[in-house]
Amino acid sequence: MTNEVATIDHGARAHSPVGGSSAKRVLNCPASVQLCEQWPDRGESDAAGEGTCCHEAIDLIMQGKVEKDTDVIGVTFNKRVMTKELYEATVEPALEQFDKLQHELGGIDFWNEQRVTFPGIDNAFGTVDIVGTAKDRTVLIDWKFGVGVAVEAEANAQLLYYAYAAAHTPATAGFFDKHKPIELYIIQPRVHDGEPFTRWMTNWIQLEAFALELRNAVKEAYGPDPKYALGPWCKWCNGQPGCDLYNNRVEQIGKLSRDDVTARMSELLPYADDMIAWGENIKKLAHELLEQGATIPGYKLVSKRPNRSWRDEEKTARYMAKIGLPAADRYVKRLVSPAQAEKLLKANKLPDTLPDHLVEKVSSGTTLAPESDKRPAVPIAPESLRLLAERLSSR
Repeated sequence: MTNEVATIDHGARAHSPVGGSSAKRVLNCPASVQLCEQWPDRGESDAAGEGTCCHEAIDLIMQGKVEKDTDVIGVTFNKRVMTKELYEATVEPALEQFDKLQHELGGIDFWNEQRVTFPGIDNAFGTVDIVGTAKDRTVLIDWKFGVGVAVEAEANAQLLYYAYAAAHTPATAGFFDKHKPIELYIIQPRVHDGEPFTRWMTNWIQLEAFALELRNAVKEAYGPDPKYALGPWCKWCNGQPGCDLYNNRVEQIGKLSRDDVTARMSELLPYADDMIAWGENIKKLAHELLEQGATIPGYKLVSKRPNRSWRDEEKTARYMAKIGLPAADRYVKRLVSPAQAEKLLKANKLPDTLPDHLVEKVSSGTTLAPESDKRPAVPIAPESLRLLAERLSSR
């Protein structure tokens, strides 16, 4: 079933020049490959560590190694404890979405956490969360447990990478059929602005086209004049500190006047997040250097502001009772939120559809989004009408 491909020779390296998470960056900015090899990996962030904890917990469940899904609560994964709150925010809704998908497709035969190898690029591999087959399609699922940043399944380079690699890895190749469509899914329970579940159908021809494009990008990366390009992929590139194009862009924008920025707003907005990330990465690198004993003139490490907590809540409660603080003032009680209520009602096998007259949805305000965002634009009155309305309301 697999095709013969020419392997790109870029020398023996301990790490692959490209993986699932870096495929989009390499496709768009081949020059980043060698740049990243020159700058050390920034290590696992707290968010990434929490994501690994969730992945390991759901892997244990999918393998059937626990009697109940909730048995993972209290277990330590990746040096982090799977708390009840984290489970309910990540693992539980992810499993619920998977169960719905199983029901919709009439069952899925699958393997989870499978190492797959991408042919044609030396030492290129990755781990696919779920790969399997339903009656009429091949299925690939990627769990995303981060907070906030929405990821779409459509033309997702990471999933295309895993799909092509899985189709050419002996252990998982049997899930694929050149005449059967391939559906890619992203399940992302904690996304803020966007859909927590997205899907996209692709096929064998698109996989082959993607693989060819990626191999060409890696070949260019080790050529004499690889292309640099700025974009959203810069946010996760550990080569940022050494990228002249990236740093020059930040410097150039920093010199613009307010009027210049206003006039060029559409052009500059795509770089706003990159500039924020650039600043955060510089601060993170400085922190790491100071922790390693380096000296940075004008800066030092200090302890973070301490957070106070009770050493022993029971002893504290008894102390407060002893000195006369009324019982009603020792504890704070409030009604559970609508989301919490739905979970509790469902757990107690009660109707979990809340009446409309009890629940209201109120937006906390507006947020900036690209034109491609699926949500409708908020109608805003012209400035002249807004000022007139304010004058009328003040009479």
